[in-house]
Amino acid sequence: MKIQSDQKDFLTRGGRPTLGDLLAKMEFHPADGSILLNGARMVLQRATVGADIQDQLVQRLGAHEAMVFLLRLGYRAGREDADFIKANWPNLDIGDAFTAGTRLHMLTGTVRVETMFNDFDFRTDRFSGEFLWHDSVEASEYQRRHGRALTPVCWAQTGYAAGYASQFFRKLVLFKEVHCAAMGHKSCRVVGKTVDGWGKDDPYVQIFLNEVLPSRAGATGRPKPAPQPESSLTTHSYTDSVLAPFKSQLAMIAHARLHALITGPAGSGRALAAEWLHSQVFPGLGTLTRRTSSAPDLAETIEKMEVPSERRRGQGQTLIIDKIEQVPDHLQDSLVRLLRTDALGGSVLVIGLSTQSPPQLAADPRMNPALLHGIGVIPVAMPALSARVPDIPDLAKGLLDELQIATSKPKQFSAAAIEALCKHPWPGNLPELRAVVQRAALFVHEDLHISASDILTSHMILPPNAPADFRFDEIWALLEPAFADASLTIDDLNLLIYRRALDLSDGNFSAAARKVGLSRAKLAYRMHAPTE
Repeated sequence: MKIQSDQKDFLTRGGRPTLGDLLAKMEFHPADGSILLNGARMVLQRATVGADIQDQLVQRLGAHEAMVFLLRLGYRAGREDADFIKANWPNLDIGDAFTAGTRLHMLTGTVRVETMFNDFDFRTDRFSGEFLWHDSVEASEYQRRHGRALTPVCWAQTGYAAGYASQFFRKLVLFKEVHCAAMGHKSCRVVGKTVDGWGKDDPYVQIFLNEVLPSRAGATGRPKPAPQPESSLTTHSYTDSVLAPFKSQLAMIAHARLHALITGPAGSGRALAAEWLHSQVFPGLGTLTRRTSSAPDLAETIEKMEVPSERRRGQGQTLIIDKIEQVPDHLQDSLVRLLRTDALGGSVLVIGLSTQSPPQLAADPRMNPALLHGIGVIPVAMPALSARVPDIPDLAKGLLDELQIATSKPKQFSAAAIEALCKHPWPGNLPELRAVVQRAALFVHEDLHISASDILTSHMILPPNAPADFRFDEIWALLEPAFADASLTIDDLNLLIYRRALDLSDGNFSAAARKVGLSRAKLAYRMHAPTE
């Protein structure tokens, strides 16, 4: 085994068994094709196998059921590894045995674990810890295949950590991935606590108690969903809600392995639709590349994709190009040639995105008609969010559920909040909806119900480049008569706003201050109230 000289000190770090101890107990028997670790059989396999399994589970069961399945498998693997360490190194200090799980993960090439803090007492069942996972195979493979994730994806590793740690306590220990490298973070960050530490009302704890742990035959779990056609929607996640109205078209494109044209305003979900197509056409064997029409390396990217399909060893390639109509003429010609030469190979998928409709593209002199027809056999038009008012409740709830995976207390929308969401014009489309839901979830206080006033407050926090008169005309139309007859001054208006914020916050100065964008002390000062 080759070990880089500058990394040899890792072999002796930590408690027993160290990485060096584990390697010394590893044997390879070529005669019978077995690898043994202190007598227990191990398997060496490519990192892509786990990613293939995750992709197939998501496609066949939906994201939630796939997560539950992999959490359960990881949990069982963690328990078995903890028992393996205890049985094979029986004289170990219990603290060393507990931390050996991190070294086993490094030995298998799954992840490199860095401990930020690890506080435990086996006599009192106290545990809390925070760890960084570097080079997670689940995160890196997901990002390589699908690009940036919207939620944490290291499901099997999170389950493994829970299973391993729980074997040392009389209480269930659970880990939450609060940062994930697949989402663009530098590394994955996980936080571990006992169930008591998280609270049994925590939605993630409920998933573990009701869905992950009941794995024995006859155990009570979630009722099995009714069988659905493969092309139908079987889950209700945010992404599923975004794509639901277009799923039949997208499934048809994927089944026929067609190139695609997806149109709609910015923020309408075009990128999500393109990523879904990629996952369906090349499940587990494809690379995804995103480029804009002005990308300096677009020509080089297209040229690499023109490699004959038999030389790609079966690995498909998807190229998503935003503002397809603005691609330079000579590169549009190259794309047309690519579509023609790969027509029989089927190992290339080109997806064009545009804010113009297909008729507008057909009339645009910049658009090569051959390219338009090549990618637009079944064009998919995704409308602005303002045209999808009936979908807004499901979209908002899906976003809220997604945000609560790593939070400690569940939140939900009141009926009035849903009504307020449906009445908003949403000029920023889905990104604006996400931002409003995130802000409302952060601002909500003790009752954990997001109210209409929370939604209104979230709307009134303007994005950095928003025009100064955003919604001001309608507000001014209401205020001008009162100012005109001198029945209202600006100081009166400010005081009314502060009092309303305080009323809506049930007298909680901190919550009221957040609603109006002030510190607690500043709000108290402006209302001439004491700060303590």
